[in-house]
Amino acid sequence: RFKPVVRFVGPFHLKAGAKAEHVLDMPNYVGSVRTMLVAAEAGAYGSSEKTTPVRKPLMVLGTLPRVLSPTEEVKLPVTVFAMEKNIKNAKVKIETNGLVKVRGNSTKTVKFSSIGDKIVNFDLEVMESVGIAKVKIIATSGNEKSYQEIELDVRNPNPYVTNVQEIIVE
Repeated sequence: RFKPVVRFVGPFHLKAGAKAEHVLDMPNYVGSVRTMLVAAEAGAYGSSEKTTPVRKPLMVLGTLPRVLSPTEEVKLPVTVFAMEKNIKNAKVKIETNGLVKVRGNSTKTVKFSSIGDKIVNFDLEVMESVGIAKVKIIATSGNEKSYQEIELDVRNPNPYVTNVQEIIVE
């Protein structure tokens, strides 16, 4: 369920001894990325790479199965990461479309005494319809905000079966 992050920029031309800086906007992502650079000039080639952490002061990561079935009940564990000391309280809110609803409170608060992560659980109930369920997890703390959007199939575990038999009657 991890969406790959691929960005290709360039080519860029630099004069000898010159430096350049490029700023890339990252999609909503938690983890690290590999940054690679390839250089070429008159048949000579070089490359370099570095693993770069992608993080914000407040991050959120929810976990759901790949598919759900109508009338199922499922727990949604949400990991909230506080990556700076100024994050003391975080409010976590769940928004859903019509295929899934939150049982109980859709907003919970997490308290941090230091940098780290905490898990908060939500109970979800799947309606009797099939389609694409959307769950949005939003965490806020002061001016910091983080979110994750999850889309998953709600499908019938026992789909309709049609048997066809062709017979010629004389």
